[in-house]
Amino acid sequence: MRARIIFFVAFLMLFCGTALAESREISGHCRYTATVRNEHARRTGNDDYSSYWEGTGGALTVRLPEDTTACGIQLSFLERATPVTVEALDGNGAVTDETGYSERYLNAYIPLRSSAAYRIRAREANASLRVNRVRVFAGEDEPADAQRWREPAGPVDLLHIVAHPDDELIWFGGLLPTYAGERRMNVLVAYAVTRGALKAGRFNELLDGLWVCGVRAYPVLGPFADFQAKTLKTVFNHWGEDAAQAWCTGLIRRYRPRVVVTHDLRGESGHMQHQAVARAVTDAVTAWSGNAAFDPDSAAEYGTYTPQKLYMHRYRRNEIFMDWDRPLSAFGGRTGAQVAREAFRRHVSQRRTHYKIYMSGPMDSRYLGLYFSTVGDDVKKNDLFENVRDTGTP
Repeated sequence: MRARIIFFVAFLMLFCGTALAESREISGHCRYTATVRNEHARRTGNDDYSSYWEGTGGALTVRLPEDTTACGIQLSFLERATPVTVEALDGNGAVTDETGYSERYLNAYIPLRSSAAYRIRAREANASLRVNRVRVFAGEDEPADAQRWREPAGPVDLLHIVAHPDDELIWFGGLLPTYAGERRMNVLVAYAVTRGALKAGRFNELLDGLWVCGVRAYPVLGPFADFQAKTLKTVFNHWGEDAAQAWCTGLIRRYRPRVVVTHDLRGESGHMQHQAVARAVTDAVTAWSGNAAFDPDSAAEYGTYTPQKLYMHRYRRNEIFMDWDRPLSAFGGRTGAQVAREAFRRHVSQRRTHYKIYMSGPMDSRYLGLYFSTVGDDVKKNDLFENVRDTGTP
């Protein structure tokens, strides 16, 4: 009996020690004050990216609950990241540690020595500073969802080019969880339409969704405007068809993907901007990325390049079926579709829309088609990288 008691006590101590080491978010239990616009400071402690604190010329202080210390914070900036200084404070307000942040990432985890409070201010006194969220983590270990982005660099395994934020989830289901999360491939997502589509907080939501899926390369944002259009000609008249093709061509040359994936040529639900992106991508892959005469500036900077494969959503020729219902070990046995749904829930501002992760019907995300290949047709038809060479070179 005594041996059992000793074993139980030892187990309990081990369990409690592990639990104490694990990080947990305590943002909702902290106190937020500011030297300017103090009435808005508490907005940074909620999970609504659309509200924010504007602190130009001031500082934001986050005080933790009594007898609690934090291992780090995640700062989220509204629309543009600002170089900041983050100071760790003791119970008397004295600075015990200091670090800076000057990256371009809108969501950024900043580890700091455990402390009772943190003070955040712009590095340059008059720099514009707008913070829409501060997540505070208590514990010793870095939290699992701490967003530490890396700059995209080629060659990438998979380049996923879509029109709008959340298109990568709605129309492509478990694609990102499977290849970025489970198979740990170098996956880069590029969004063509961002002007008018990334209103307050949408980019932060986009980053949250990508992180959930296992994507670690910071996404690429395109220059094209979001607007209603009834014809493909209208879209290209507004964007410039050559400009759309050149943007896609530049992406391919710069990041040298082995495989490219994009929209349905019919635009899924008939969306003309989806159609425009699909056609610009097909032209870039099949005609322009390997032709030095087209967009000579990107050819001179990156060289020419042709991907090994191009897949399109619901392309009926050379169709393949991707089973997004398979359990993924990287996500504790959850399926690709389940992870995609979780990621889509991070797009809080879109919850009132009728969209979902399509797993059946005419927009089923599990069906893709091989539009272009330099390595032959698929035989097994259940993997985007069937026949693809590891080198990424033609």
